[in-house]
Formats: sequence, structure tokens, C-alpha cells
Amino acid sequence: AVKAYVVTAERAARRYESLGVDKPWVVIPQGVSLRSATPELVVEAGVAKSDDAPVVGWMAAHLLTEGDRDADNPLYNVDHLLDLWKEIHERVPAARLWLVGRPSARVQRRLEGREDVLLFGRLPRERALATATHFDVAVYPRTQDTGIQAAKVAEFMGLGVPTVSYDYAVTAVLGETGAGILVDGPRAFVDAVVHLLEDKADRARIADLARRAGAQLDWDVLARRFEIEVLDRFL
Repeated sequence: AVKAYVVTAERAARRYESLGVDKPWVVIPQGVSLRSATPELVVEAGVAKSDDAPVVGWMAAHLLTEGDRDADNPLYNVDHLLDLWKEIHERVPAARLWLVGRPSARVQRRLEGREDVLLFGRLPRERALATATHFDVAVYPRTQDTGIQAAKVAEFMGLGVPTVSYDYAVTAVLGETGAGILVDGPRAFVDAVVHLLEDKADRARIADLARRAGAQLDWDVLARRFEIEVLDRFL
């Protein structure tokens, strides 16, 4: 009964083809609802930011550390991020790390009393996006490519936030559009974040590229593509 199907990346369709699915497919990437981060929510989220403290940001549904159930899942484990942050903060002491997501009790204890790390907890999507507008640099510190196309990459791009990530297939769009910096190891990761925190001009340049590319990922734009490339064409 299926006339066609939609994937967020070509590699997914190629995988389906290898399993014997011979239906036509269309690639429409992950999107972001830019209008959901209203000016009022953006202003409200900005109260947490000090003008002289650049912000490095990360978002996930859960924030887990060693000893937590499912802490081996690179989608939620923050151990590596906190290891990277230690050196980043040593090199840029004024910087702050904002973590959006539900922290485990272990994560809360580990970060208790820290002034350089701010835990926001798990926020509704519109508030999470409003908070992310205040990131000076976003990070994607997953230790392996899980093959899952992350919505947060599209969200960072749509919000015009430069992103530093390991060089994975799921983050290739950052390199293709210039919306971020892809690196091959922890040392390069730290160097890239520090560079963007210290070089405001280059940060602004990449932010502009991210915003331009991210405008095409707005759900209003993608909805039109669904209408033309999927519904009109196949139905």
C-alpha cells in the first residue's frame, strides 16, 4: 500500500533498499520550529546570562554519568563533555556551560556548587529553543556516530548557533554548510571551542552561515516541500 516514503538522510533509504524495500523515497531533513522560540521566551531565558560570560551549550533529553542506568548510551552520557569542558574552562575561565536536559541524581551531585556549569533541567521544546538562542557556541560531543539524525543539529543551525562536533555522518551538514566546525579528536574539539569563544569575528561569520542554512530547515519551509515533493507527486 506504500507509494513512497520519507527519510531524513539518504543513508537511511539506502539501508532500506539493502533490505529489499523498492519503493521511491524522498529526503527531507530534520526541521526546527523557529517561531516557537518567541521573543518573550528568549528574553526570559536571557536572564540567566551574564554579558561578560560566553556560553557553551548542550541539549539532551537526559544527562547521565557513569553509574547511571543507560549511561553507556552516547546520546545522554555527559562524562566526555565534562572532561572536555574542564580544559575549555581552564583556557577560557569566563566561559559558562549550560546544560539543558533532565540530570540524574549523580550528575546533580557531581555539579553541585559549580558556578561554571548551569543545569536547566528538562524544558518544553519552545523554552529549550529560547534558551539555546543564548548559546555562543553549541557542542555535539557524542563519542560515536549512532546513526541517528539529531534534531538538535537542525535546531542549532536554525537558531544561528555555531556548533563544534566530531566528524560524523549525522553531523556532515555542519561542514557542508559552514554552520560549524567538525573535528577528529578531543584535542581538536577543545581547540575549536576555545577558538570560537575567543574569536568573535569568526564566531559571527559561522553563526551567519548557520542561520542562512537553518532558515531552510524551518518546519514551515519543510512543510511546503512535503506538499510538493511528496503529497503532490505521489498522492
